[in-house]
Amino acid sequence: MENNKAFKLTNGGKASFFYYHRCFLPPNHWYRKNRKDLFVGRVEKDAAPPRLSGEELHDVVSEYGDIMFGLQSGKQKFPGFDLTHNWVKQSIFWELSYWNTNLLRHNLDVMHIEKNVFENIFNTVMDVKRKTKDNIKDRLDIALFCNRTNMELVCDRSRVAKPRASFMLEKNAQLLVCKWLKSLRFPDGHASNISRLVNTEECKLYEMKSHECHMFIQTLIPLAYLK
Repeated sequence: MENNKAFKLTNGGKASFFYYHRCFLPPNHWYRKNRKDLFVGRVEKDAAPPRLSGEELHDVVSEYGDIMFGLQSGKQKFPGFDLTHNWVKQSIFWELSYWNTNLLRHNLDVMHIEKNVFENIFNTVMDVKRKTKDNIKDRLDIALFCNRTNMELVCDRSRVAKPRASFMLEKNAQLLVCKWLKSLRFPDGHASNISRLVNTEECKLYEMKSHECHMFIQTLIPLAYLK
């Protein structure tokens, strides 16, 4: 729907990001008026979109007919896509007579979401190659939409350098974190042996399970990075 605004960039490929999250803040929140750090030149004045009931959502999706998916379908979209809505299909669950009265129609796995959040934070702070979220594409977006010149790419003839971000640990600090994790011991049953998952040579964690990530993000991140 129009409330899910996205800015699309095309440069040898296609990428998109969402910038409409500030509409959920209180009307007088200073982030809404921040033209410098969040989105250069833009003040967010729109209110948050209304939260539709199951019956209201059913009325919306019922307006759209069937759409064919698969290799033979082409690029079919419901009329108004990306302007008045962002629906790409009508879920088969709406055919259930009770679906529009369900209080919870989407049951998200909190532990797996937390695992993804933890891995993104850890890999970015530790600057893990091919896993960090602070990559070249992100730095190009910063140059276009943010006023953070200290994080823009530096081009020197055939070489492109990525200035180190303030949230990224130096190599010696990364090693200290890994050695600290190697030495950690927990009460029986509290967590698995995290030390066996630590590679101090590459400053990486391997095969972290959901519970370990939950325990890490809730307990250890403030000690490791915010002390």
